[in-house]
Amino acid sequence: MSMNTTLDSATLADLRTAVEGTVIAPDDEGYHTARALWNGRIDRFPAVIVQVTSTDDVAAAISFARERELPLAVRGGGHHVTGSALVDGGLVVDLSGLTGVDLDVDARTVRVGAGCRVSDVLSVTQEHGLAVTCGSAAHNGVAGSTLGGAIGWVRRKHGLGVDGLRAAEVVTLDGDVLTASADENPALFWGLRGGGANFGVVTSFEFDCFELGPEVAVVQVAYPAPDAETTADLFRRYREYAADAPDEVTSMALRTFVPPFPFVPAEFHGAPIVMFFGVYAGDVADGEAALAPLREIGEPAMDLSAPMPFLAVHEIATEMFPSGNRYSWHSLYASELSDDLVGRIAAAGDAAPGREVAVTAWHLGGAVSDAATDETAYAWRDADFLVSIDTTWHDPAADDAHLAWAEETWHDLRASDATLEGFYPGFPGFVTGEERAQMAYGDNLARLAELKAAYDPENLLRSNLNVTPAR
Repeated sequence: MSMNTTLDSATLADLRTAVEGTVIAPDDEGYHTARALWNGRIDRFPAVIVQVTSTDDVAAAISFARERELPLAVRGGGHHVTGSALVDGGLVVDLSGLTGVDLDVDARTVRVGAGCRVSDVLSVTQEHGLAVTCGSAAHNGVAGSTLGGAIGWVRRKHGLGVDGLRAAEVVTLDGDVLTASADENPALFWGLRGGGANFGVVTSFEFDCFELGPEVAVVQVAYPAPDAETTADLFRRYREYAADAPDEVTSMALRTFVPPFPFVPAEFHGAPIVMFFGVYAGDVADGEAALAPLREIGEPAMDLSAPMPFLAVHEIATEMFPSGNRYSWHSLYASELSDDLVGRIAAAGDAAPGREVAVTAWHLGGAVSDAATDETAYAWRDADFLVSIDTTWHDPAADDAHLAWAEETWHDLRASDATLEGFYPGFPGFVTGEERAQMAYGDNLARLAELKAAYDPENLLRSNLNVTPAR
């Protein structure tokens, strides 16, 4: 089927009869709102969008797509930078209405619908001083971020989102509803924890909770970075700090620019900076002491460090990266922040095509590395850092410049050091085909391909970071 696929009124009537949820076709009011994604650069035209209300709806929508050989996509939060939630000329299973959050305070577990965003979950758990590891922005979809790993703000203390996942409810391509957990369908459970939306449609998640908040200590401090030499020196200072940081500290260093915050004088907007951002998973006073060295490196251009609600930490990213902007985000894993790597990060920052651009080092290790490489489908447990190339812009005329800068930076970093490998599924790399899957899933790809052959041998779920079924 092509992107111009249209379904006649009788066919759409059959679909509307088969599901309780809302069926939206291109001529329907609300179609363009329903197909809008976080990344405003994505402009795709599904033949039909099914906003489901239950597992029965999901099964019926899948069956409808299979019978008519329609391409199939699954939308949770619609936040993936590639726009994988939509497919031209196909059917979108839209889970955005599945927003139930059921917290068991005594058991410290929470069951979360696949349409939930991070804010939906934390706004409930934080009322009881509980949290889960989840995506780093309040408007991240829980489904997509969890299935890719979920590198959150307390990862070094509490691991990835997949490490806190207890169970998932899955609708298979055959329409069966399964529970995947350590005890039920354990192979499927293994694959869901980092293998993405390759094996079925996950309709709900159950997580373990841990005590945290509602307030946490946060460092947000920026230093002037007028040239590459200063940037590299600041990253080396950060490297020294990260080497000795306790697991309670999860932090990152960004070569970026002063954002146009209303409380910052306009003459400083767009000035080049290196920002350190970190969260302490524990007592606020202990956290302020542990994070203090990042505030004492020099004379800051801006220091917004202060305790804040854990939910507010995630809202910062929502404000910084709102829906509708144009985005291109990519990444590589690093075993260390070598002098050569920080030099290349600095040079890339100086070559940035705009002022909403960052090259970021995310500190990993700690609890992320406590799990074995093959314990979950998320494979990159041994990496100490994730380096991401993040570019944001508004004008479609600037597409070529931003995309070229991101691709050139990614390839330059990758070619510079053989130990820079893989990429985080949420921030993919500039490769295609089997190499793309290999970089996303590492040594776990062969096992994922066998699992794909068992649950989706026709590869119907391929609007994603795709695993080819083993033959």
